[in-house]
Parts: sequence; C-alpha cells; structure tokens
Amino acid sequence: MKTFHLYLSLIITVSIVGSLPILEKITLAKMNITQMIFYRSLSQTLILGIVVWICGSSLSSGIPVKYTVYALLQGVAITIMLFFYFSAIKTADVSFVYPLIAASPLITYILAIVVLNEPFNIIRLSGVILVIGGIILILHSK
Repeated sequence: MKTFHLYLSLIITVSIVGSLPILEKITLAKMNITQMIFYRSLSQTLILGIVVWICGSSLSSGIPVKYTVYALLQGVAITIMLFFYFSAIKTADVSFVYPLIAASPLITYILAIVVLNEPFNIIRLSGVILVIGGIILILHSK
C-alpha cells in the first residue's frame, strides 16, 4: 500500500508540475508577476486554511521554533524563486525555460549528500548527469 501511495503521489505531482507552466504562461500574458505571486499565494493560503480547519490541525502543536523558522524561510525562498521563474517564462518560451529548471536535481543531490548525509550513489549521479546533458541539448536548440 505504501508503494501504491508513493507512485500515485508522484503521478499526481508530475501531472500538475508538467501542466502548470502552460497555465502560468497564459495567465502572465494579462497579469504582472507581483499579481501572479499574490493570487497564487492567496489561493494556497485559503486552501490550506480550509484543510487545517476541517482536519482540526493545530499550527502550534509543540513544533520547535527552529522548524517553524525553516518553514517560513522556505516560503521566502519560494516567493523569490517564483519572481525569477515568472520573469523567465514571461519573456521566453515555456518549452525552453522549464526544462532548464531540471538542473535543480544536481543542486538537490549535492546538498542531500552534504547536509542530510545521504549516501553517494553512482547510479543516481549518472541520472543527474543525463538530466544535465538534456539541459545542454535544450540550450543549444535556440
């Protein structure tokens, strides 16, 4: 059951992440970047507020302060990332910009080894290198 949940979660995530840039590009044709980030954040806040209310979750259930700070810093980082990401897709083809974001696994892989002490794995590294090779091909397609 755990494996099914994992694959279902991945399929849903990939489907949304793969289709979202199209809607973002369409929206940014008539909306500025700040408005886009505001409305996106507002919708997330409303949906999560409803989920917290329905589930009866407490936002302060003994979580150490440093983890709350980490979560807030993630929100800041995502806002900054969205600004630059929206700037890129507003000025260039989504089919060019979005695949370049695929370079992020290299950073994630390195940080997971250094910060989280995850084991080095040559097969995973090979996969990351293949992704980077694909990015190089896309860069040369312009």
